[in-house]
Amino acid sequence: MSLEDGWWRGPGLDALLAGTAALERGLLSGLHALGLAPLVHGQPAWPFDVRVSQAMLTLDASHARQLGLVLALLVAGLLAGLLAALLRWPLHAHRASASCLGLAAASLAGAAWSWPASTLLWAPAVPTSFHSLPAQAQALGALQGRRLYEQHCAGCHGANGDGDGPLAAQGPRWPPTFNRSLLWRRSDGELFWHVRHGMRDGEGRPTMPALPGSLPDDAAWALIAWLQLHTAGQQLARAGEWQLPLAAPALDVDCDGAAPRRLRELRGQRLRIVALAPGQPALREDPRFQTVTLSAAPRVQSEGCRAVSEAGWQAYALAAGVASEALAGTEFLVDRGGWLRARRRPDDAPWSDAMLVCRGSGSAPMPAPGADGLDRLLARMDAEPVRPVRGGRLH
Repeated sequence: MSLEDGWWRGPGLDALLAGTAALERGLLSGLHALGLAPLVHGQPAWPFDVRVSQAMLTLDASHARQLGLVLALLVAGLLAGLLAALLRWPLHAHRASASCLGLAAASLAGAAWSWPASTLLWAPAVPTSFHSLPAQAQALGALQGRRLYEQHCAGCHGANGDGDGPLAAQGPRWPPTFNRSLLWRRSDGELFWHVRHGMRDGEGRPTMPALPGSLPDDAAWALIAWLQLHTAGQQLARAGEWQLPLAAPALDVDCDGAAPRRLRELRGQRLRIVALAPGQPALREDPRFQTVTLSAAPRVQSEGCRAVSEAGWQAYALAAGVASEALAGTEFLVDRGGWLRARRRPDDAPWSDAMLVCRGSGSAPMPAPGADGLDRLLARMDAEPVRPVRGGRLH
């Protein structure tokens, strides 16, 4: 792989993914403000049948490089055209204006010439493609999602989401498994659309029924939240890793008696989340990260950060792939971006970089002499950031 391709698989790709996502969301916000993207299921609806396929950008560095060139030419052309218009008025600047106009024309022509094939550039979209999982859905999902799944999904998809339910053979297409990357590569909004409206094959035959219309949208979101956490836990239990990045489940954190803050407000620093039963002693603080003690019921703790949440306890148990009563003593490490990266079970050896269960891109620097296992693990977390692409978009 060339150095140029390597850049387009790393920093260049990250910038391109973030830029295209920002452009699409900016377009949606602008259309909503103009009344052209009305609310559907509580959030602005994407009014087009396609969106940029960022999944293709992550698969092919040459395609990412081509789209990056097109965007650069478009920006250059627009800026040159604007400069030509501004220089048109002063008499002494007519020649400069003509030069800028020529540069704008050349840039736009180059962009048109380099335009990627539509099959590579676009992916199908639905009105809810850009909908986001509501904050309260994760708590509902952790507590209510299993019941919803067993009532409406397990018959086809199976008790653990492997696509082996007792009704699986009755449909025109065998249900897919949730326990590989299929579910994780769908955006929240696309999953919601399929759960809420069902699915059909190319001939219009129903392949998956919709969630009953009598259930509110909150139930659909809760089901999706539970599926995402359950799938992550199944992957961790079976393969020893989360195949795609998983955001740390939401918690309300109380630090030293101050007003509670959302866990996401602590982003930018490393976190250790420790699940402790009421009688378990708190772990010693470590200056290398902020420790948050998670419990399902109040416990004696005079200082430090704590989160008391039954829903949070259930969510982290799901993510770890264990029963809720087996979670006590488990530790999780969260990177500076808010992603779960490592897990240590109660009976495991001390922290080491072998406990990194969500791997990223990049390469870790050589550890300093005398660095312990935790230092090496944290160095890898910092040096190997994750690229959370879901639904063809940076997540």
